[in-house]
Amino acid sequence: MNIDKNLIPEKAQIDLSFQLESSATLWDRIFEGFESEVTLVSRFEAKDKKSLKLLYRFGSKIQKKFKTCKVEPKSYGIVIIRDIDEEQKEFINEWIDLMKSLRCEIVNCI
Repeated sequence: MNIDKNLIPEKAQIDLSFQLESSATLWDRIFEGFESEVTLVSRFEAKDKKSLKLLYRFGSKIQKKFKTCKVEPKSYGIVIIRDIDEEQKEFINEWIDLMKSLRCEIVNCI
């Protein structure tokens, strides 16, 4: 899913960033490959109180609906965490597209 950049306001009130976490060492990655579990982390950061409240509401709905994700409320917004294994590597790009789409939906509600 591609996101039309025209749909995202220039001064969007929510920033989105991504992170991959793993318990594997660099040595494991180089010599053993992508064998360990990886955690996808999406960080939604609000720039004002209205956006923060909206993020908390979306986060609670996501937590209730999707049991494969963990949503953590933070002082700046929410973090959505999803563990993946070797068979789900190709899922990373789909996850990023999904989170970008979610961000557009949230921004449109502001």
